[in-house]
Amino acid sequence: MRVLQSMAIFSFVAGATMLLFGVLTAGGKEKAAEGPVHEFDLIQSIATPTAPAEGEATATPEIAATPTATPFDGHVTRLKIPRFKVDSVVEEIGLKENNELDVPHNPHNSGWYTPYSRPGWDGNAVFSAHVDYWPDIRGPFYNLKNAEAGDEIVIQMENGEEYRYRVFRKKRYDVSTIPMGDLIWPKDRPDGKQWVTLITCGGDFVSATPGGPGEYLHRDVVVAERIQ
Repeated sequence: MRVLQSMAIFSFVAGATMLLFGVLTAGGKEKAAEGPVHEFDLIQSIATPTAPAEGEATATPEIAATPTATPFDGHVTRLKIPRFKVDSVVEEIGLKENNELDVPHNPHNSGWYTPYSRPGWDGNAVFSAHVDYWPDIRGPFYNLKNAEAGDEIVIQMENGEEYRYRVFRKKRYDVSTIPMGDLIWPKDRPDGKQWVTLITCGGDFVSATPGGPGEYLHRDVVVAERIQ
């Protein structure tokens, strides 16, 4: 199984031209180049604090405790990002027959990768969604590039239970060098912590034809930790 997962990671990167998240040139026009995304990593900031001046008091940063209630093992139904008014249906997706990571079949939906961790359980649950979709559909993760530290992400289960997460990391990766293994199995996730990782396209866009579909050359990744 780990071999198949590794192959899927490769396919996720190497086959990314039409694999992930659809493509769009809004209104049939050429898509303007994006500026650099504002990246942040609160865990990294906490892990490498600057030394206080002599005699200066230091404070211990508050880190939310992971809830310990018995996790629900039913279906994942919705993904919400309140600040962006996102409330999307979740498709449960995995690997295609060629071992590529699948994508949501409906451009309005988010996708949860079932081969990896489950929301509400110890681990890192991975989701993807379209940023946009040719010719004029905005996907659930259209505004993911604008996420800020502290934004809330809500995962709803089929029994109505909701798991809430707080964003602490955002980074843009070149599609040719994105470290998918580290994103799926993050080495800096403390034992017992529950994370979600959201991935979509972003950055530079190359059209296959003027005003037509094409591909994004970057991936925007947001990570959040469960707080409730």
